[in-house]
Amino acid sequence: MDYESLLVVLMFASFGLLLYTYAGYPAVLWAASKWIRSKERSDVEPAEWPRVSVLVSAYNEETAIGERIANLLSLDYPADRIEILVGSDGSTDRTCEIVRGYEKPGVRLLCFEQRRGKASVLNDLIARARNDIVVLTDANTFFRPDAVRELVKSLLRYSAGSVVVGRLDLTAPSENGNLDGAYWRYETWIKTLESHFGSLLGANGAIYAFHRERYRPLPKEAIVDDFLIPMLMRQDSDARVYFVPEARAWERSPDEVKDEFYRHVRIGAGNFQALRWTWKLLLPWKGTIALAYFSHKVLRWFGPWLMLAGFLTNLQLLHIPVFAVLFLGQVVLYEIAFGALLLHRIPIVGRAASAMRYFLILNIALLVGLGRFVLRVEQPFWSTAPRRI
Repeated sequence: MDYESLLVVLMFASFGLLLYTYAGYPAVLWAASKWIRSKERSDVEPAEWPRVSVLVSAYNEETAIGERIANLLSLDYPADRIEILVGSDGSTDRTCEIVRGYEKPGVRLLCFEQRRGKASVLNDLIARARNDIVVLTDANTFFRPDAVRELVKSLLRYSAGSVVVGRLDLTAPSENGNLDGAYWRYETWIKTLESHFGSLLGANGAIYAFHRERYRPLPKEAIVDDFLIPMLMRQDSDARVYFVPEARAWERSPDEVKDEFYRHVRIGAGNFQALRWTWKLLLPWKGTIALAYFSHKVLRWFGPWLMLAGFLTNLQLLHIPVFAVLFLGQVVLYEIAFGALLLHRIPIVGRAASAMRYFLILNIALLVGLGRFVLRVEQPFWSTAPRRI
């Protein structure tokens, strides 16, 4: 194979893998779901609702924690069968003071003076929880009244389900061109397809549940706890993870794109860290979880490199007319993305431009996140973005 042919192969391989991870893989799942029946059992309410512990890890959440606890206290679940346990990770504001104002039977506070990171707080919270079923959530998330009921029903519905993940709806300030909500709807659709096979990848920290006995303590340096917890369970016990859209919660996306960018940088660093601990799930004999992990996660994490490889190989093939047109198309798409703030008021074009901009933000954040992981500069601490509830 000559040099030019090699460039063509590399270019098409790069673009082909990108197309597969974002469009081909969901299409494969959709087609397979039409042929393979789900293992879902009948949906029935238990004669007696089991006891549940709802755990919240918080750091400097004085603007949200009061409303969060009030929201949990208003849940449509038997009050004598639910406890709320809040762990403050070395908060320096009024978080602990506010939580103490709600303390009563069923609401407990663990106010840790030293900041250690969310993974350490979750390990302690789960160790001190009194009930078998654990629900994890965030300080800035709000549950629908029946959210815990739906999570519990789902744990009973799936015989092999070690984790059930609820649906998180994001409200995004469209005036800032923030498409986190739209991207999240796309991800939710893929989660629904993966759940058909019990192969959901990770969770979202806002709303998920599992049996406490199945929990595997997190490494203290873990960054993306909500991804690692289900994946470690899956790796150790081969249990399944399901998506439960009936269990709903909502929260607001960051108002500023820079906050969203930093969040994805951190997630990007955490993803590569998690790969170090969960790579065994990529082994072919792991079945559908290996396919999902490679197709939905690993390929996307290396997406920035695939984009760069496709761009650079295409650049060296400009003397061939068809590839010159392809390169021009890339340049136009990137220019539209960079000009999204100027175009966002134009119907259709504005939304396409915002989508391209968001796609670039995600991939640049992944690239930066990989750099921070390699340099070992990312810490297991969340920096709370400004909250507007």
